[in-house]
Amino acid sequence: MTEKDAHVLLGQIQSIITNKPVTGQLESDAPVYKELQDTVSYLSRHMLKMNQQVTRSKGLNSLFLAIINSLKDWVVVTEEKTGKILYTNDLVKNRFYNMDTGRFICGDACGLMDRLQSPGKIEGRQKFEYQCKQEKFFQVESHRVQWENTSAVIHLITDVTFQKETEAHLEVMAYKDELTGLNNRRCCISTIDEYMKAEPIFALCMIDLDGLKTINDQFGHLNGDQYLTCVSRELKESVNQGDFICRFGGDEFVILYRGLTEEEAEKRLAIVNQKLAANPVGYSMSFSYGIVCIKKEMDLLAETAIKIADEKMYQFKRMRK
Repeated sequence: MTEKDAHVLLGQIQSIITNKPVTGQLESDAPVYKELQDTVSYLSRHMLKMNQQVTRSKGLNSLFLAIINSLKDWVVVTEEKTGKILYTNDLVKNRFYNMDTGRFICGDACGLMDRLQSPGKIEGRQKFEYQCKQEKFFQVESHRVQWENTSAVIHLITDVTFQKETEAHLEVMAYKDELTGLNNRRCCISTIDEYMKAEPIFALCMIDLDGLKTINDQFGHLNGDQYLTCVSRELKESVNQGDFICRFGGDEFVILYRGLTEEEAEKRLAIVNQKLAANPVGYSMSFSYGIVCIKKEMDLLAETAIKIADEKMYQFKRMRK
């Protein structure tokens, strides 16, 4: 090999090392040198292609991580076999768990993280809900992924605490009367059905306020609302734990007294009427009522029991006129 060919070959090797295309050509036309030149050219092309793939892969990884960090979900990646934490996005680091220090933001050990780190193979997609000690709710969706040549699981964690609290509030509001705070008609029928199945005996009381329309017409609807809230308050004081009371609608209320006969329930309602009559509000307050004593063996429908109590209540009202 001539000195010139040696310099050309050295330059080509340096180009390969520095990831640059090779230049120049060996002058010698001997077969061994031609084969050497072909090998160097092949090695150069292969290294350039491999480096391009690596560069592209790094770019894709950077893009992938940027997308993960832009998500509103917390993202935790764990090794499938061991449960070791491989990655957490910025939201996790800022609001949940700092991977560098191994500390949780809330200061306590976390059952959710213990569950995420449980090793084991998952099939397809897995979803579950988790409630932590801090009364927060999370939805977790887990998928198997290949993470840097490692079989891993990516967990997408969504804080749904506000959503759960809103749903719970709406559910309560759906069964509550806004003015009195009592249960409303919506849950009355189902509660009567439950009592019929569970209670050996209970008194169903249908209650209707006397003269509410007159109060509204003469004193205004604010006084009418005051009348309703005052009666509901006194009725509520007459029930024990396990009893049921609701504003059935308009000026009507329903009470279920557990374990009481018709006579015992009538005594309670009579006492409430006495208290209302003693209220110095500038107008008279009272109510009429009908009572049905229901026993398990009677096998009544809830609607039938209400209808009977309603008829008795109107009989009572007519007797007082």
